Amino acid sequence: MGVVSLLVYLFAREISHVYALHTENEKIKIETKELVIKNDELRRKISFIEKDKQYVEKIIREELGMIKKGEKVYRFND
Repeated sequence: MGVVSLLVYLFAREISHVYALHTENEKIKIETKELVIKNDELRRKISFIEKDKQYVEKIIREELGMIKKGEKVYRFND
């Protein structure tokens, strides 16, 4: 009877370990899909930057806050 109890205990422990690994694997699959999507977006952005000068100007203005020579920037407080 003791041997059977020990085997059941060990089997239950292994099932628990396998379930934990399965759960972690699913999380990694989801994270991988999210990273693939983000990577595709970055590749598209790189392509636009390489081909479209207007897009580059937009990025420079919006993300870096730069302006052209002679332009004036007006800022309004809300």
